[in-house]
Amino acid sequence: MSDCKSHKTSNLLSRSQTQEEQAFTALYEEYWDYVFEQAFIRCRQYDIAENITQDIFVALWDQMEELRIENIRGYLYTAVKNRVLNWFEKERRYVPIAELLIEYQAATDSSDTPLLDKELVAVAEALINSLGTKQQVIYRMRYEQDLDTAEIAKKLNMNRKTVQNQLSLALAQLRASLTLLLVLTKFF
Repeated sequence: MSDCKSHKTSNLLSRSQTQEEQAFTALYEEYWDYVFEQAFIRCRQYDIAENITQDIFVALWDQMEELRIENIRGYLYTAVKNRVLNWFEKERRYVPIAELLIEYQAATDSSDTPLLDKELVAVAEALINSLGTKQQVIYRMRYEQDLDTAEIAKKLNMNRKTVQNQLSLALAQLRASLTLLLVLTKFF
C-alpha cells in the first residue's frame, strides 16, 4: 500500500513540476523581449542587457514557488529597473582608466610631461604584464583587439562569465595600481 501511495505522490510531484516548467517557459517566451528591451533602453549595452535579462529570469525561476505575482509586467519592469540601478552602482565604483590618465596628465602638467608620459606608458605596460597569464590575454584581447567578451570566450574556448570575471579582476588590479600612482604623483 505504501508503494502505491509513494507512486501517486511521485506522479503528482512530477506532474506539478512539469506544469510549473511549462508555465515558466511560456512566461519566459512571452516576456523575454520585453525585459531585454527595458534593460537595453536603460544601459545601452547589448551584453549587459542580455545578462540582466537572464539574471531576472533565473531569479524568477528560483523564487517561483514563493512568489505570488499579480501583475507580471509590473514585476518584471521593477526587476529590470532595480537590476540596472545595481549595475550602474557597481560600475560607478570603478573609475575608468582613461579618466585616471587624464587626471595624471593634469597633475603632471609641466615641461617634464613628455618624459612622464613615456614613464606612465612603461608603468602601464608593466602593470599589464604583472597580471596573470589568462587575465593578460583577456585584457589585451578586449582593449587592444577591441573584442567583446562573447568573442573572447569563443576564441579562448571559455565560458563567457569566466571571461567577464577575469576581466573584472584584471581591471580592478590595474585601477588600484594606477590610482596609487596618481596619488603618489600628486604628493611628489
